[in-house]
Amino acid sequence: MTEADETARRLGIVCANADRIRGRLRRGPTGSDAVLQEVLTAVQDGRATARPVDDLHAVLQSLGDNQGLYAYGGTGSTAERGVHAAGVHRDRSGEPVYLCPADRCTRYGWPGHGPAPVCAVSGDPLRLDRL
Repeated sequence: MTEADETARRLGIVCANADRIRGRLRRGPTGSDAVLQEVLTAVQDGRATARPVDDLHAVLQSLGDNQGLYAYGGTGSTAERGVHAAGVHRDRSGEPVYLCPADRCTRYGWPGHGPAPVCAVSGDPLRLDRL
């Protein structure tokens, strides 16, 4: 996995879990979510995100969770594309999927009965696409 791929994966985790991460940061010793806001602002401004994402990951680790951002990776439908659960049919060709509206992260979601998930960065709904 390239550094760009890893950053996109981490951005997907941030997007899907921004509220939970914000809450964790605000419960920390500084009570501030500025490091999360720096990630979101970098994405909004079109700046490089690797450093702000690394900083956020390190801050979460310093709060006592060695997994940092990856502690949030199992929720919110963040993608680890190419990884499939045993026994799950892999041929989903043509199925609808929600993807990052700006193609900056690996977040995805499966359409259900509710509205489209919303991007934590732009506030836009994830875009509907097909696999």
